[in-house]
Amino acid sequence: MSKLPNRILACLVVCILFAAETILAQAIITSAIYRNDDIGVRGAFSPDWDIITSREQAPDVLKPNFPANKGPNDSPLFIGLHANEQLFLRLLSETFFDDLEAYGRIMVQGIGSQGMEVTSARLSIDESALQLDYFHPQLGLRFRERVALLPDSQVVRMAAWTSRSVWDSFENSVEDAFADIELNNAINAGAGWQPVWQDLESRLAGDSISGIPLSNAPVSVAAAHSCSDPTSSMLWRVQSAGLEASGSELYLFGSIHVGKPDFYPLAEKIESIYRDADYIVFEVDPNTATDPAVIVSMQSRGMLPQGQTLSDLVSPDVIADFRRVMGNMGLPAENFMSMQPWFLTLMLTGLQMNALGYLPQYGLESYFISRKPAQADILELESIQEQIGFLQQLNAESYLAYTLKSFDTANAEIESLINAWKCADKEPLTEMLFADFEDQALSAAERADMEALMDALYTRRNIDMANTIEAFADGDSGRYFVVVGSAHLLGDDSVISHLRAAGFEVSPVQLAP
Repeated sequence: MSKLPNRILACLVVCILFAAETILAQAIITSAIYRNDDIGVRGAFSPDWDIITSREQAPDVLKPNFPANKGPNDSPLFIGLHANEQLFLRLLSETFFDDLEAYGRIMVQGIGSQGMEVTSARLSIDESALQLDYFHPQLGLRFRERVALLPDSQVVRMAAWTSRSVWDSFENSVEDAFADIELNNAINAGAGWQPVWQDLESRLAGDSISGIPLSNAPVSVAAAHSCSDPTSSMLWRVQSAGLEASGSELYLFGSIHVGKPDFYPLAEKIESIYRDADYIVFEVDPNTATDPAVIVSMQSRGMLPQGQTLSDLVSPDVIADFRRVMGNMGLPAENFMSMQPWFLTLMLTGLQMNALGYLPQYGLESYFISRKPAQADILELESIQEQIGFLQQLNAESYLAYTLKSFDTANAEIESLINAWKCADKEPLTEMLFADFEDQALSAAERADMEALMDALYTRRNIDMANTIEAFADGDSGRYFVVVGSAHLLGDDSVISHLRAAGFEVSPVQLAP
């Protein structure tokens, strides 16, 4: 399988499908209080944290971390999910018959076996606590983990992790979470409950633990990307005699379904046109994607029939890749074997986006719906059930296989894609999205798979979207602001191409210099 098709899957899911990304990011309501007297650990966290202690409480993406029959003292004791949904905690305990220095060396071996690199390994001066900093170069995640010894040869560990690109923004939240943990009768500490990790940084020895090699790789992220043409935008104006006669205006905006807080505000010209809109048109009404009934329906359709597993649908090679990718993330592959391949692909893509700091709640649809003008009505081009249906039609083997093959190397390509979108560099963006289909190295079978993928996710949908948009010219008068995934507005078979073929004039909107 050639490299180029491996890249296109992440791009298509990011740029084309909105509803599924939103559903997978549903919020979890749990308690921010944790206490376990058997092990001797407790914490009262800030309201920003959800503390998840069981499989039943966990969102789908975190369920595999909890054994189905987990008891109150089985690890993980809890997983913490911050309100920003980018920052996580994990608390666990295990038995260990040695000192923390030896334990640290064993931890580093395990960390290295999962493709991660340690940048710091230090022991407190009184040898009561250990701190490791490490990162995953492929997923772009940065971790900080602290360890303490309890009586009866018990070790208590808590790790915090988030995207390397946003670590600095959340470091205070990480330190506060560590300070909120109290241990009972920790070794080398006084009796009773006490915050043994509070202010640990000041008590750590300066040198690395003997026998632990440290990575020389930088932990910082690359400098911000600058745009070659600041006047370019992902906004187009659509004009026709019918629109002019009715006094209507029609704009198309190419969105991306995930984002970061620093995407906003948008250029004032875009914000102004949106504020004055009478009709906001989405692929799918974002309010529908948060309907509990819709969420349950998607989760149900995402599971395989009773008695069937992933191994019944895809080849041993794909299963091997799946186990490798899940293992690298520390997730047991067996717990996901009852999920549909398309659902797994969305989950994997969501994890990768999350690791880079890109979340659905900061996507363009979420931004626009949160700022909906009071006078505007919401319309949609598709139904959420239709979007799920598009995914169900995909070839199970190819769709999952391409995603798995690209998982370890896609981060740089995703960043390039999003930078091109932010700068509205339409030619590079089109090249990244569609050049794969010009690849002469594709076999006949691979080409057929890619054509089927494009037909299901792009070509047929663009025709239907264009037909619906055309009807606005003959509908109620007003200003229409249409928000669709950017890929639908680019390429030879785009919505824009179909509108032009139908006699509409479609021109890009330039921003003020």
